[in-house]
Amino acid sequence: MHQRRKWSTLFYLIPVVILVAVLVFSSVTALRIYLPQRQDQNTFERLRKELPTEAPEEVSTTFVNRYESVMAKNGDFACWLKIPDTAIDYPVMKTSEDDPEYYLRRGFDKKYSFAGTLFIGGGCNLDSDSFIIYGHNMDTDTMFGELDRYIDPDYAVLHRLIKIGTPTDNRRYRVFAAFQTKVYGVNDNVFKYYDRIGELDEATYLDTVEHIRNMSIYDLSDAPKYPAQLLFLSTCSYHTKDGRFVVAAYRVDNDGKH
Repeated sequence: MHQRRKWSTLFYLIPVVILVAVLVFSSVTALRIYLPQRQDQNTFERLRKELPTEAPEEVSTTFVNRYESVMAKNGDFACWLKIPDTAIDYPVMKTSEDDPEYYLRRGFDKKYSFAGTLFIGGGCNLDSDSFIIYGHNMDTDTMFGELDRYIDPDYAVLHRLIKIGTPTDNRRYRVFAAFQTKVYGVNDNVFKYYDRIGELDEATYLDTVEHIRNMSIYDLSDAPKYPAQLLFLSTCSYHTKDGRFVVAAYRVDNDGKH
């Protein structure tokens, strides 16, 4: 009888022990992911605080490089991306064509980071006719975690302005489309937004804009005119395997030319 009670007690204890072990493992795993992300965000917050205050846009002032302290900390800094009234307010990195995705899983300090850092893709740069900035779609709404809110046309209308600050100029871009797509195979004969970067002749430029507007979730009425510089913000999307969500914009300061 005593042996039977012992086994009965063990029968109930084993699931409890397993449950506790699972909870401990999950908590430790969550902390291992969350704490480094929190540290990354603290780094970005410190960088933002170090930036000199922006001059009022309506006041014409001599250009001042606001990013000297950022550049001193990391020479891979290319520009600062900000979408007003959103959490997207980060430095953007650019590395050599030998390793364009260097910051995919690296923080600003170049150490491993699950969230990575925003970066300009290979095959293009800030002076290209068309360039692309990649960022992870984080469920904490950091990096490009808020980008897919552009799926809502009302949100897009209220957030059409994108600001990019570089060491040599301040730029403004206007959102004209947002679309869902995917990464295709090399031999798939379809439109691939990530191949329409770098230098574009006029025919390719117009064809790119037409494809993007046709793919867009909504029609924002206006569209870029050649040779206004194109900008793609790209992040992961889970509507399909290898899915991507992309916001497309064009440069509007200085008549959009570069």
